Amino acid sequence: MTLHNLDLALRVDEPSKPTNVSFIDERSFYEKWEHSNRSCLVVMKYTMDKSIKECVPKTERAKDFLEYVKANYTKIDKVEMATYLKLLTTTMYDGVGGVRDHIIKLKHYFNKANEMKVELSEKFLKWLILESLPTSFDAVKLTYNALKEKCTLEELMSIVVQH
Repeated sequence: MTLHNLDLALRVDEPSKPTNVSFIDERSFYEKWEHSNRSCLVVMKYTMDKSIKECVPKTERAKDFLEYVKANYTKIDKVEMATYLKLLTTTMYDGVGGVRDHIIKLKHYFNKANEMKVELSEKFLKWLILESLPTSFDAVKLTYNALKEKCTLEELMSIVVQH
């Protein structure tokens, strides 16, 4: 929509309707805004799930339509959130594939959970990573726990991969 400036109605409030004495620039801008508004409404209604579309009150402005949908239908899928949390806390390194890939996978689950408003700290992620490693990595765990200054996630990954 941005390519053809069709998102104008979402970025700019509705301008005053032009009058007979309005300048050509004002009329032209209003016409562009009006075209953008209609186009945005059509695209949003066409691409939206029917069950949601039918519940949204009729509105003349795309910005209002979008605000209503955002306020009433933005949701966090609890099942998806639970899935990522379960994967994050139960995925163990089994020696198949590289340990770096295992850590990246855990970081992916961590990021997905945080995107869903689950506030997990990087410190917790590092603990989970270490806990997910088999006993053959006990020396790495001891080294990490003995460090006075805790390392970053990237440094931890480097330490684990070098093991």
